[in-house]
Amino acid sequence: MYAALLMMVGAFFVTLQVIATANRAEIRAKRNATEDAIMPNIRARRDVTTNPGTLLRLTKKGLDYGTEIGSKLLEKFVRTTTIRDIEADESDLKYNIRNLKLTEFSMPVLTNKLVSPSSLELKSNGGSAAIRGDCQAKKKILFFWVDAGGWFEASISNVGLGIQMQLTNSALGKPQISNIGCSADIGNFNFKIHDAGIVGWLVNLLHGMIEKELKDKIQKQVCEQIKQFGNDRGNSFLSDITTDVPLFDGLKLDYSLTGAPNVHDLSFDLPLKGETTIDGKSDTPFSPNALQLPPTDTKMAAIFLSDYVINSFLYQAHKAGLSQFQLERSREVVELLRSNCDQKGICIGQVIPALKAKYPNTTGSLHIKTSTQPAIQFKPGQVNLIADVVAELTFANTTIFSFNVHGDFDVKSIEITSVDSIMKAKATINDLKVTNVQTTISDLGPVGNLIAPLVQLGKPIAEELLKGLGQKGFRLPSWGELPLKNIDISVLSRTLAIACDISYTGV
Repeated sequence: MYAALLMMVGAFFVTLQVIATANRAEIRAKRNATEDAIMPNIRARRDVTTNPGTLLRLTKKGLDYGTEIGSKLLEKFVRTTTIRDIEADESDLKYNIRNLKLTEFSMPVLTNKLVSPSSLELKSNGGSAAIRGDCQAKKKILFFWVDAGGWFEASISNVGLGIQMQLTNSALGKPQISNIGCSADIGNFNFKIHDAGIVGWLVNLLHGMIEKELKDKIQKQVCEQIKQFGNDRGNSFLSDITTDVPLFDGLKLDYSLTGAPNVHDLSFDLPLKGETTIDGKSDTPFSPNALQLPPTDTKMAAIFLSDYVINSFLYQAHKAGLSQFQLERSREVVELLRSNCDQKGICIGQVIPALKAKYPNTTGSLHIKTSTQPAIQFKPGQVNLIADVVAELTFANTTIFSFNVHGDFDVKSIEITSVDSIMKAKATINDLKVTNVQTTISDLGPVGNLIAPLVQLGKPIAEELLKGLGQKGFRLPSWGELPLKNIDISVLSRTLAIACDISYTGV
Protein backbone atom coordinates (compact mmCIF):
# COMPACT_ATOMS: atom_id res chain seq x y z
CA MET A 1 0.00 0.00 0.00
CA TYR A 2 2.87 2.35 0.76
CA ALA A 3 4.28 1.66 -2.71
CA ALA A 4 1.03 2.76 -4.31
CA LEU A 5 1.34 6.08 -2.52
CA LEU A 6 5.12 6.51 -2.91
CA MET A 7 4.80 6.39 -6.71
CA MET A 8 4.29 10.15 -6.87
CA VAL A 9 7.69 11.11 -5.52
CA GLY A 10 9.81 9.31 -8.14
CA ALA A 11 9.08 11.78 -10.92
CA PHE A 12 10.69 14.47 -8.84
CA PHE A 13 13.91 12.50 -8.57
CA VAL A 14 13.89 11.65 -12.29
CA THR A 15 13.69 15.40 -12.92
CA LEU A 16 16.65 15.89 -10.55
CA GLN A 17 18.60 13.26 -12.46
CA VAL A 18 18.01 15.11 -15.74
CA ILE A 19 19.28 18.30 -14.07
CA ALA A 20 22.27 16.68 -12.42
CA THR A 21 23.51 14.63 -15.36
CA ALA A 22 23.10 17.52 -17.66
CA ASN A 23 25.81 19.40 -15.73
CA ARG A 24 28.39 17.31 -17.66
CA ALA A 25 27.77 19.19 -20.86
CA GLU A 26 30.61 21.64 -20.29
CA ILE A 27 33.34 19.03 -20.51
CA ARG A 28 33.40 19.50 -24.31
CA ALA A 29 35.29 22.85 -24.06
CA LYS A 30 38.60 20.98 -24.44
CA ARG A 31 41.69 20.34 -26.47
CA ASN A 32 40.33 21.57 -29.88
CA ALA A 33 40.52 25.16 -28.67
CA THR A 34 44.22 25.05 -27.80
CA GLU A 35 45.43 25.26 -31.37
CA ASP A 36 43.68 28.50 -32.36
CA ALA A 37 42.70 31.18 -29.88
CA ILE A 38 42.72 34.88 -28.94
CA MET A 39 42.99 37.65 -26.44
CA PRO A 40 39.67 39.54 -26.31
CA ASN A 41 38.47 42.05 -23.79
CA ILE A 42 38.43 39.78 -20.73
CA ARG A 43 37.06 40.88 -17.38
CA ALA A 44 39.91 41.05 -14.87
CA ARG A 45 39.54 38.78 -11.87
CA ARG A 46 39.97 41.70 -9.49
CA ASP A 47 36.59 42.96 -10.70
CA VAL A 48 34.42 41.03 -8.28
CA THR A 49 31.69 39.15 -10.13
CA THR A 50 29.17 36.44 -9.41
CA ASN A 51 28.53 35.62 -13.05
CA PRO A 52 28.58 31.87 -13.76
CA GLY A 53 30.77 30.56 -16.56
CA THR A 54 27.98 28.20 -17.59
CA LEU A 55 24.29 28.05 -16.86
CA LEU A 56 22.15 24.94 -17.23
CA ARG A 57 18.44 25.60 -17.68
CA LEU A 58 15.62 23.08 -17.43
CA THR A 59 12.47 24.59 -18.92
CA LYS A 60 8.83 23.94 -18.11
CA LYS A 61 8.71 21.63 -21.12
CA GLY A 62 11.67 19.69 -19.71
CA LEU A 63 10.13 19.51 -16.24
CA ASP A 64 6.87 18.21 -17.72
CA TYR A 65 8.77 15.62 -19.74
CA GLY A 66 10.69 14.53 -16.65
CA THR A 67 7.42 14.18 -14.78
CA GLU A 68 5.96 12.10 -17.61
CA ILE A 69 8.97 9.78 -17.67
CA GLY A 70 8.95 9.59 -13.88
CA SER A 71 5.29 8.59 -13.97
CA LYS A 72 6.04 5.71 -16.36
CA LEU A 73 9.02 4.53 -14.33
CA LEU A 74 7.05 4.67 -11.12
CA GLU A 75 4.12 2.77 -12.56
CA LYS A 76 6.56 0.01 -13.51
CA PHE A 77 8.09 0.16 -10.03
CA VAL A 78 4.75 0.04 -8.22
CA ARG A 79 3.54 -2.96 -10.20
CA THR A 80 6.63 -4.98 -9.30
CA THR A 81 7.50 -3.80 -5.80
CA THR A 82 6.92 -5.72 -2.59
CA ILE A 83 4.40 -4.04 -0.31
CA ARG A 84 5.25 -3.78 3.37
CA ASP A 85 3.17 -5.53 6.02
CA ILE A 86 0.84 -3.45 8.20
CA GLU A 87 0.60 -4.00 11.94
CA ALA A 88 -1.36 -2.43 14.80
CA ASP A 89 -1.37 -2.97 18.55
CA GLU A 90 -4.26 -1.11 20.16
CA SER A 91 -5.80 -1.55 23.59
CA ASP A 92 -8.64 -3.75 22.36
CA LEU A 93 -7.62 -4.64 18.81
CA LYS A 94 -4.44 -6.14 17.42
CA TYR A 95 -3.90 -7.12 13.80
CA ASN A 96 -1.20 -8.06 11.30
CA ILE A 97 -1.79 -7.75 7.56
CA ARG A 98 0.82 -9.51 5.43
CA ASN A 99 1.46 -11.05 2.00
CA LEU A 100 -0.01 -7.97 0.36
CA LYS A 101 -0.40 -8.09 -3.42
CA LEU A 102 -1.42 -5.33 -5.80
CA THR A 103 -4.37 -6.66 -7.81
CA GLU A 104 -5.40 -3.46 -9.61
CA PHE A 105 -3.59 -0.21 -10.27
CA SER A 106 -4.30 3.00 -12.15
CA MET A 107 -1.58 5.66 -12.22
CA PRO A 108 -2.60 9.08 -10.85
CA VAL A 109 -2.02 12.26 -12.82
CA LEU A 110 1.22 13.99 -11.80
CA THR A 111 1.92 17.70 -12.11
CA ASN A 112 4.92 19.84 -11.19
CA LYS A 113 5.35 23.42 -10.12
CA LEU A 114 8.33 25.66 -9.49
CA VAL A 115 8.29 27.62 -6.26
CA SER A 116 10.60 30.62 -5.88
CA PRO A 117 13.38 30.94 -5.02
CA SER A 118 14.70 27.38 -5.41
CA SER A 119 12.08 24.71 -4.83
CA LEU A 120 10.28 22.08 -6.87
CA GLU A 121 6.80 20.89 -6.03
CA LEU A 122 5.10 17.70 -7.21
CA LYS A 123 1.39 16.96 -6.86
CA SER A 124 -0.93 14.12 -7.80
CA ASN A 125 -4.62 13.52 -8.15
CA GLY A 126 -6.79 10.62 -9.26
CA GLY A 127 -5.46 7.11 -9.53
CA SER A 128 -6.60 3.98 -7.76
CA ALA A 129 -5.33 0.67 -6.42
CA ALA A 130 -6.71 -2.56 -5.02
CA ILE A 131 -4.74 -4.76 -2.63
CA ARG A 132 -5.27 -8.22 -1.15
CA GLY A 133 -3.45 -10.01 1.65
CA ASP A 134 -3.66 -12.28 4.68
CA CYS A 135 -4.84 -11.00 8.04
CA GLN A 136 -4.44 -12.10 11.63
CA ALA A 137 -6.63 -10.23 14.12
CA LYS A 138 -7.21 -10.33 17.90
CA LYS A 139 -10.22 -8.55 19.36
CA LYS A 140 -10.97 -7.98 23.06
CA ILE A 141 -14.61 -8.84 23.82
CA LEU A 142 -15.52 -7.95 27.41
CA PHE A 143 -12.65 -9.55 29.38
CA PHE A 144 -11.56 -12.05 26.73
CA TRP A 145 -9.33 -11.90 23.65
CA VAL A 146 -10.64 -13.68 20.58
CA ASP A 147 -8.24 -14.66 17.76
CA ALA A 148 -9.20 -15.03 14.12
CA GLY A 149 -7.50 -15.26 10.73
CA GLY A 150 -8.69 -14.57 7.23
CA TRP A 151 -7.88 -12.58 4.16
CA PHE A 152 -7.97 -8.85 3.64
CA GLU A 153 -8.85 -6.61 0.72
CA ALA A 154 -8.52 -2.83 0.49
CA SER A 155 -8.98 -0.18 -2.15
CA ILE A 156 -7.77 3.40 -2.42
CA SER A 157 -8.64 6.07 -4.96
CA ASN A 158 -8.15 9.77 -5.62
CA VAL A 159 -4.70 9.84 -4.07
CA GLY A 160 -3.50 13.36 -3.37
CA LEU A 161 0.18 13.90 -2.59
CA GLY A 162 2.12 17.14 -2.30
CA ILE A 163 5.90 17.17 -2.06
CA GLN A 164 8.09 20.26 -1.96
CA MET A 165 11.86 20.09 -1.93
CA GLN A 166 14.37 22.91 -1.94
CA LEU A 167 17.63 22.60 -3.85
CA THR A 168 20.61 24.33 -2.25
CA ASN A 169 24.33 24.59 -2.89
CA SER A 170 26.33 22.20 -0.71
CA ALA A 171 29.77 22.98 0.71
CA LEU A 172 31.24 20.91 -2.16
CA GLY A 173 29.44 22.94 -4.82
CA LYS A 174 26.90 20.23 -5.59
CA PRO A 175 23.09 20.40 -5.56
CA GLN A 176 21.64 19.31 -2.24
CA ILE A 177 18.05 18.54 -1.22
CA SER A 178 16.83 20.26 1.93
CA ASN A 179 13.61 21.33 3.62
CA ILE A 180 11.47 18.47 2.33
CA GLY A 181 7.79 19.07 2.91
CA CYS A 182 5.09 16.46 2.38
CA SER A 183 1.33 16.15 2.63
CA ALA A 184 -0.65 13.01 1.76
CA ASP A 185 -4.41 12.67 1.37
CA ILE A 186 -6.16 9.44 0.41
CA GLY A 187 -9.51 10.59 -0.90
CA ASN A 188 -11.24 7.22 -0.63
CA PHE A 189 -10.09 4.29 1.47
CA ASN A 190 -12.07 1.07 2.00
CA PHE A 191 -11.20 -2.30 3.46
CA LYS A 192 -12.89 -5.55 4.38
CA ILE A 193 -11.85 -8.76 6.19
CA HIS A 194 -13.14 -12.10 4.92
CA ASP A 195 -13.37 -15.52 6.59
CA ALA A 196 -12.42 -14.17 10.03
CA GLY A 197 -15.50 -15.22 11.99
CA ILE A 198 -16.99 -12.99 14.68
CA VAL A 199 -13.78 -10.92 14.99
CA GLY A 200 -13.87 -10.15 11.30
CA TRP A 201 -17.58 -9.32 11.58
CA LEU A 202 -16.91 -6.88 14.44
CA VAL A 203 -13.99 -5.29 12.59
CA ASN A 204 -16.11 -4.83 9.49
CA LEU A 205 -18.94 -3.45 11.64
CA LEU A 206 -16.60 -0.78 13.01
CA HIS A 207 -14.89 -0.19 9.67
CA GLY A 208 -15.58 3.57 9.64
CA MET A 209 -13.50 4.18 12.75
CA ILE A 210 -10.82 1.68 11.74
CA GLU A 211 -10.59 3.05 8.21
CA LYS A 212 -9.90 6.55 9.54
CA GLU A 213 -7.22 5.25 11.91
CA LEU A 214 -5.52 3.22 9.19
CA LYS A 215 -5.82 6.06 6.70
CA ASP A 216 -4.15 8.57 9.07
CA LYS A 217 -1.40 6.10 9.93
CA ILE A 218 -0.66 5.28 6.30
CA GLN A 219 -0.64 8.93 5.25
CA LYS A 220 1.79 9.79 8.05
CA GLN A 221 4.14 6.88 7.32
CA VAL A 222 4.12 7.57 3.58
CA CYS A 223 5.34 11.13 4.17
CA GLU A 224 7.99 9.91 6.60
CA GLN A 225 9.29 7.48 3.98
CA ILE A 226 9.25 10.16 1.29
CA LYS A 227 11.34 12.49 3.46
CA GLN A 228 13.78 9.70 4.26
CA PHE A 229 13.95 8.77 0.58
CA GLY A 230 14.75 12.35 -0.40
CA ASN A 231 17.34 12.92 2.32
CA ASP A 232 19.08 9.57 1.91
CA ARG A 233 18.77 8.32 -1.65
CA GLY A 234 18.22 11.72 -3.27
CA ASN A 235 21.21 13.37 -1.64
CA SER A 236 23.30 10.23 -2.07
CA PHE A 237 22.69 10.45 -5.83
CA LEU A 238 23.49 14.17 -5.92
CA SER A 239 26.64 13.73 -3.85
CA ASP A 240 27.98 11.28 -6.44
CA ILE A 241 27.97 13.98 -9.14
CA THR A 242 31.52 14.72 -10.27
CA THR A 243 32.21 18.46 -10.37
CA ASP A 244 35.97 18.27 -11.00
CA VAL A 245 36.49 16.42 -14.27
CA PRO A 246 40.02 15.44 -15.40
CA LEU A 247 40.80 16.55 -18.96
CA PHE A 248 44.46 15.73 -19.63
CA ASP A 249 47.96 16.47 -18.33
CA GLY A 250 46.72 17.80 -14.99
CA LEU A 251 44.02 20.05 -16.47
CA LYS A 252 40.61 19.72 -14.82
CA LEU A 253 37.23 21.24 -15.56
CA ASP A 254 35.49 22.63 -12.49
CA TYR A 255 31.76 22.90 -12.98
CA SER A 256 30.67 23.17 -9.38
CA LEU A 257 27.76 25.43 -8.51
CA THR A 258 28.55 29.11 -8.02
CA GLY A 259 25.31 29.63 -6.11
CA ALA A 260 22.05 27.95 -5.21
CA PRO A 261 19.87 26.58 -8.03
CA ASN A 262 17.11 29.07 -8.65
CA VAL A 263 13.71 29.47 -10.24
CA HIS A 264 13.63 31.76 -13.28
CA ASP A 265 10.07 32.33 -14.49
CA LEU A 266 8.93 28.84 -15.53
CA SER A 267 12.46 27.41 -15.74
CA PHE A 268 14.94 26.03 -13.23
CA ASP A 269 18.53 27.31 -13.49
CA LEU A 270 21.79 25.85 -12.20
CA PRO A 271 24.69 28.37 -12.27
CA LEU A 272 27.99 26.54 -12.82
CA LYS A 273 31.60 27.68 -12.59
CA GLY A 274 32.99 26.31 -15.87
CA GLU A 275 36.65 27.01 -15.06
CA THR A 276 39.61 24.93 -16.17
CA THR A 277 42.20 24.49 -13.44
CA ILE A 278 45.58 22.82 -13.30
CA ASP A 279 45.93 20.22 -10.56
CA GLY A 280 42.76 21.66 -9.04
CA LYS A 281 44.23 25.13 -8.43
CA SER A 282 41.89 27.99 -9.32
CA ASP A 283 44.03 30.89 -10.50
CA THR A 284 42.47 32.08 -13.75
CA PRO A 285 43.19 35.85 -13.71
CA PHE A 286 39.86 36.87 -15.24
CA SER A 287 36.17 36.28 -14.56
CA PRO A 288 33.10 35.47 -16.67
CA ASN A 289 31.16 38.25 -18.31
CA ALA A 290 27.37 38.27 -18.00
CA LEU A 291 25.65 35.56 -20.03
CA GLN A 292 23.02 36.38 -22.64
CA LEU A 293 19.94 34.24 -21.93
CA PRO A 294 17.49 34.20 -24.85
CA PRO A 295 14.09 32.49 -24.46
CA THR A 296 14.29 28.71 -24.81
CA ASP A 297 10.72 27.75 -23.83
CA THR A 298 10.18 25.62 -26.94
CA LYS A 299 12.99 23.26 -25.86
CA MET A 300 13.34 21.04 -22.81
CA ALA A 301 16.80 22.22 -21.77
CA ALA A 302 19.46 24.77 -22.63
CA ILE A 303 23.16 25.16 -21.90
CA PHE A 304 24.63 28.66 -21.97
CA LEU A 305 28.43 28.70 -22.26
CA SER A 306 30.39 31.86 -21.61
CA ASP A 307 33.56 32.35 -23.66
CA TYR A 308 35.19 32.27 -20.21
CA VAL A 309 34.87 28.46 -20.26
CA ILE A 310 37.14 28.14 -23.29
CA ASN A 311 39.37 31.08 -22.36
CA SER A 312 40.19 29.63 -18.95
CA PHE A 313 41.08 26.37 -20.69
CA LEU A 314 43.32 28.17 -23.19
CA TYR A 315 44.95 30.19 -20.43
CA GLN A 316 45.84 27.13 -18.38
CA ALA A 317 46.95 25.14 -21.44
CA HIS A 318 49.29 27.96 -22.49
CA LYS A 319 50.59 28.44 -18.94
CA ALA A 320 51.36 24.71 -18.64
CA GLY A 321 53.03 24.59 -22.06
CA LEU A 322 50.39 22.27 -23.48
CA SER A 323 49.32 24.44 -26.44
CA GLN A 324 51.94 23.17 -28.89
CA PHE A 325 51.93 20.63 -31.69
CA GLN A 326 53.78 19.34 -34.73
CA LEU A 327 52.59 20.00 -38.28
CA GLU A 328 53.98 16.95 -40.03
CA ARG A 329 51.23 14.37 -40.32
CA SER A 330 48.93 15.93 -42.90
CA ARG A 331 49.65 15.01 -46.52
CA GLU A 332 49.31 18.64 -47.59
CA VAL A 333 51.75 19.78 -44.89
CA VAL A 334 54.23 17.04 -45.80
CA GLU A 335 54.12 18.18 -49.44
CA LEU A 336 54.78 21.79 -48.46
CA LEU A 337 57.69 20.92 -46.12
CA ARG A 338 59.66 18.89 -48.70
CA SER A 339 62.99 20.16 -49.94
CA ASN A 340 62.40 18.68 -53.42
CA CYS A 341 59.26 18.68 -55.59
CA ASP A 342 58.44 18.64 -59.31
CA GLN A 343 57.78 21.72 -61.37
CA LYS A 344 54.04 21.57 -60.82
CA GLY A 345 54.32 21.18 -57.08
CA ILE A 346 54.80 23.74 -54.34
CA CYS A 347 57.33 23.08 -51.60
CA ILE A 348 59.66 25.00 -49.33
CA GLY A 349 62.69 23.91 -51.38
CA GLN A 350 61.41 25.91 -54.36
CA VAL A 351 61.00 29.04 -52.25
CA ILE A 352 64.40 28.63 -50.50
CA PRO A 353 66.77 26.95 -53.01
CA ALA A 354 69.64 26.93 -50.50
CA LEU A 355 67.54 24.64 -48.28
CA LYS A 356 67.07 22.26 -51.21
CA ALA A 357 70.79 22.18 -51.81
CA LYS A 358 71.73 21.64 -48.15
CA TYR A 359 69.03 19.05 -47.35
CA PRO A 360 68.10 17.28 -50.62
CA ASN A 361 65.11 14.93 -50.65
CA THR A 362 64.28 15.73 -47.03
CA THR A 363 60.98 16.56 -45.40
CA GLY A 364 61.01 19.09 -42.60
CA SER A 365 58.96 19.32 -39.45
CA LEU A 366 57.16 22.44 -38.23
CA HIS A 367 56.74 22.83 -34.46
CA ILE A 368 54.20 25.41 -33.31
CA LYS A 369 53.54 26.73 -29.81
CA THR A 370 51.67 29.70 -28.45
CA SER A 371 53.76 32.73 -27.59
CA THR A 372 51.07 34.53 -25.58
CA GLN A 373 47.86 33.48 -23.92
CA PRO A 374 45.31 32.57 -26.62
CA ALA A 375 41.65 33.41 -26.18
CA ILE A 376 38.31 33.28 -27.94
CA GLN A 377 35.38 35.63 -28.19
CA PHE A 378 31.75 34.92 -28.96
CA LYS A 379 30.16 37.72 -31.00
CA PRO A 380 26.62 37.92 -32.38
CA GLY A 381 26.57 35.48 -35.27
CA GLN A 382 30.20 34.37 -35.11
CA VAL A 383 33.09 33.07 -33.05
CA ASN A 384 36.40 34.91 -33.36
CA LEU A 385 39.72 33.27 -32.51
CA ILE A 386 43.11 34.98 -32.47
CA ALA A 387 46.41 33.28 -31.72
CA ASP A 388 50.02 34.39 -31.61
CA VAL A 389 52.40 31.49 -32.12
CA VAL A 390 56.08 30.77 -32.61
CA ALA A 391 56.91 28.35 -35.43
CA GLU A 392 60.19 26.46 -35.72
CA LEU A 393 61.20 24.68 -38.93
CA THR A 394 63.47 21.64 -38.44
CA PHE A 395 65.33 19.61 -41.06
CA ALA A 396 67.40 16.56 -40.12
CA ASN A 397 66.90 17.31 -36.41
CA THR A 398 68.37 20.80 -36.92
CA THR A 399 66.39 23.97 -36.35
CA ILE A 400 66.64 25.98 -39.56
CA PHE A 401 64.75 29.10 -38.60
CA SER A 402 61.89 30.35 -36.44
CA PHE A 403 59.22 33.00 -36.93
CA ASN A 404 56.16 34.45 -35.25
CA VAL A 405 52.68 34.22 -36.75
CA HIS A 406 49.63 36.22 -35.76
CA GLY A 407 46.47 34.41 -36.83
CA ASP A 408 42.89 35.69 -36.97
CA PHE A 409 40.10 33.14 -37.50
CA ASP A 410 36.30 33.29 -37.71
CA VAL A 411 33.59 30.68 -37.34
CA LYS A 412 30.25 31.96 -38.59
CA SER A 413 27.23 30.83 -36.63
CA ILE A 414 25.33 30.10 -39.85
CA GLU A 415 28.02 27.54 -40.61
CA ILE A 416 27.53 25.71 -37.33
CA THR A 417 25.28 22.71 -37.82
CA SER A 418 24.31 19.74 -35.74
CA VAL A 419 23.46 16.31 -37.16
CA ASP A 420 22.97 13.30 -34.92
CA SER A 421 24.14 15.34 -31.91
CA ILE A 422 27.48 16.14 -33.61
CA MET A 423 28.35 19.83 -33.82
CA LYS A 424 30.29 20.80 -36.93
CA ALA A 425 31.77 24.12 -37.93
CA LYS A 426 33.52 25.80 -40.84
CA ALA A 427 36.32 28.21 -40.05
CA THR A 428 37.85 30.89 -42.24
CA ILE A 429 41.28 32.52 -41.83
CA ASN A 430 41.00 36.29 -41.88
CA ASP A 431 44.68 37.09 -41.56
CA LEU A 432 48.12 35.50 -41.08
CA LYS A 433 51.00 37.88 -40.35
CA VAL A 434 54.62 36.79 -40.12
CA THR A 435 57.17 38.67 -37.98
CA ASN A 436 60.55 38.19 -36.33
CA VAL A 437 62.09 35.65 -38.69
CA GLN A 438 65.36 34.33 -37.23
CA THR A 439 67.72 32.07 -39.15
CA THR A 440 70.01 29.67 -37.32
CA ILE A 441 71.83 28.34 -40.43
CA SER A 442 73.95 31.13 -41.90
CA ASP A 443 74.59 29.59 -45.32
CA LEU A 444 70.89 29.66 -46.20
CA GLY A 445 71.19 33.39 -46.78
CA PRO A 446 68.47 35.94 -45.97
CA VAL A 447 65.11 34.14 -45.81
CA GLY A 448 63.06 36.68 -43.87
CA ASN A 449 61.33 38.06 -46.95
CA LEU A 450 60.56 34.57 -48.20
CA ILE A 451 58.70 33.25 -45.16
CA ALA A 452 55.67 35.54 -45.38
CA PRO A 453 54.85 34.45 -48.98
CA LEU A 454 55.42 30.84 -47.93
CA VAL A 455 52.95 31.22 -45.05
CA GLN A 456 50.42 32.74 -47.44
CA LEU A 457 50.94 29.77 -49.76
CA GLY A 458 50.17 27.57 -46.78
CA LYS A 459 46.98 29.46 -45.93
CA PRO A 460 44.71 27.31 -48.15
CA ILE A 461 46.30 24.21 -46.62
CA ALA A 462 45.63 25.56 -43.14
CA GLU A 463 42.00 26.27 -44.08
CA GLU A 464 41.62 22.74 -45.39
CA LEU A 465 43.03 21.39 -42.12
CA LEU A 466 40.58 23.55 -40.14
CA LYS A 467 37.76 22.44 -42.42
CA GLY A 468 38.67 18.81 -41.85
CA LEU A 469 38.69 19.30 -38.09
CA GLY A 470 35.41 21.21 -38.24
CA GLN A 471 33.67 18.59 -40.33
CA LYS A 472 34.75 15.84 -37.96
CA GLY A 473 33.07 17.92 -35.30
CA PHE A 474 32.53 16.81 -31.76
CA ARG A 475 29.59 14.97 -30.32
CA LEU A 476 27.38 16.94 -28.00
CA PRO A 477 26.94 15.24 -24.64
CA SER A 478 24.33 12.56 -24.14
CA TRP A 479 23.98 10.82 -20.83
CA GLY A 480 23.34 7.10 -21.05
CA GLU A 481 19.70 6.79 -21.98
CA LEU A 482 19.21 10.56 -22.44
CA PRO A 483 20.30 11.42 -26.01
CA LEU A 484 19.86 15.00 -27.20
CA LYS A 485 17.72 15.88 -30.21
CA ASN A 486 16.26 18.91 -32.02
CA ILE A 487 19.41 20.86 -31.21
CA ASP A 488 19.55 24.61 -31.88
CA ILE A 489 22.86 26.44 -31.59
CA SER A 490 23.23 30.21 -31.59
CA VAL A 491 26.17 32.52 -30.97
CA LEU A 492 25.45 35.66 -28.96
CA SER A 493 27.58 38.31 -27.33
CA ARG A 494 30.00 36.44 -25.02
CA THR A 495 27.63 33.43 -25.01
CA LEU A 496 27.18 30.18 -26.93
CA ALA A 497 23.62 28.92 -26.46
CA ILE A 498 22.71 25.27 -27.08
CA ALA A 499 19.00 24.49 -26.72
CA CYS A 500 17.72 20.95 -27.15
CA ASP A 501 15.12 18.35 -26.38
CA ILE A 502 15.83 15.11 -24.54
CA SER A 503 14.56 11.66 -25.47
CA TYR A 504 14.61 9.13 -22.66
CA THR A 505 14.98 5.58 -24.01
CA GLY A 506 14.79 3.67 -20.73
CA VAL A 507 11.00 3.09 -20.76
